[in-house]
Amino acid sequence: MPAILMAQDQDYDFDEKSPRGAFLRSMVLPGWGHQYLDKNDWRRGQYHMAADAIMILSYVGIRVRNDQLESDLETFARSNAGIDLSSKDRDFFLAIANFDNLAEYNDFQLRSRNWDDLISDSPENRWNWAADDDRFQYQDMRERIDRNNNQLPALITLMVANRVVSGISAFAKARNMNRELPEARFSYLNEFGEPGFTASLRFGF
Repeated sequence: MPAILMAQDQDYDFDEKSPRGAFLRSMVLPGWGHQYLDKNDWRRGQYHMAADAIMILSYVGIRVRNDQLESDLETFARSNAGIDLSSKDRDFFLAIANFDNLAEYNDFQLRSRNWDDLISDSPENRWNWAADDDRFQYQDMRERIDRNNNQLPALITLMVANRVVSGISAFAKARNMNRELPEARFSYLNEFGEPGFTASLRFGF
């Protein structure tokens, strides 16, 4: 009898899903939160997951392609302008693209009074294009590399946005699912506080 009198009401929820858990899963992998909520129907999550996979593959593909283009660019400059670009910065790359040789570049900077842009006249800094067509081809290769590099931040932004949208969607779905779950309550005391078994079932709309 004391045990019965000390018994208190207990709530027994059905399969309640955590909105926070759904959101965090989607931030790690878009679509995972939807799969966590409903393994049998998570089509929207599959769309987010597929979009993420496409963007990751695109990012990796661009990086691999750019590595190959940069290697080809260095080989082309070494063969056609006699310059090693392996330790040069972006400004040097631009100088080679716009001037036939180092003397022409430095002469232009002196006439423009750009003293800080001068490149020291040493053997490792000298280049000389045999033909303008070679320099134009080099310039085209460099511009392709720049265009590819400019796509990478946009892809990263889209991947982050996809995770946020997927997370918010999964969070909202979890909240709606929990709101619709029935709540069962069992007690060993009746409504008057006397020993007796009672049960109730509540639905939220």
